[in-house]
Amino acid sequence: MKIDGPLNDEQIVSGLLDNNPDVIEYFFYKKCASLLGYIVQCCFDRNVEKDELISELYIYLSDNNWYKLRQFTYKSSLLTWTGVVAIRFFQKKRSKLIENASSEALLLKNDIAISSNSLDYKLDLERALNHIQNVRYRQVIIELDIKERSPNVVADEMNTNVANLYNIRRRAHVQLKQYLN
Repeated sequence: MKIDGPLNDEQIVSGLLDNNPDVIEYFFYKKCASLLGYIVQCCFDRNVEKDELISELYIYLSDNNWYKLRQFTYKSSLLTWTGVVAIRFFQKKRSKLIENASSEALLLKNDIAISSNSLDYKLDLERALNHIQNVRYRQVIIELDIKERSPNVVADEMNTNVANLYNIRRRAHVQLKQYLN
């Protein structure tokens, strides 16, 4: 389905329930863009990327054959309904993240479990990771790539799922490569 103009709520819901990739992209990346930008500012103090929220919201709404979306009754606009659902969802997620956040510094030289004993290597790695401003990105690289922990365990600890964890990891690697280049 090629999207030539704006879609009404019924068309969007129908396309989402049919898992139409054009409608999914239209809804999440165009219709919800300003809403998710607002959530990034208000709920997360700009500490997360909008793409991460899009992934989380998509996974939440599409879970169990779009169960949550099927609760939409057209008593308001789809965007208003999505805003209420998204803000509630991300406020709960933010609360869990705060509860799970460690009071210790993220990077301590002794916490980095790498096989090389080279102090220069450890310092270079720490310096590179500290240039990644998003704390969750750093945490994913440390947990998955350095400590080689199970993605399922890390996803549970970070209150996300494995699919989004790998999306976070991919974006973290992009930022790390940008710094290293």
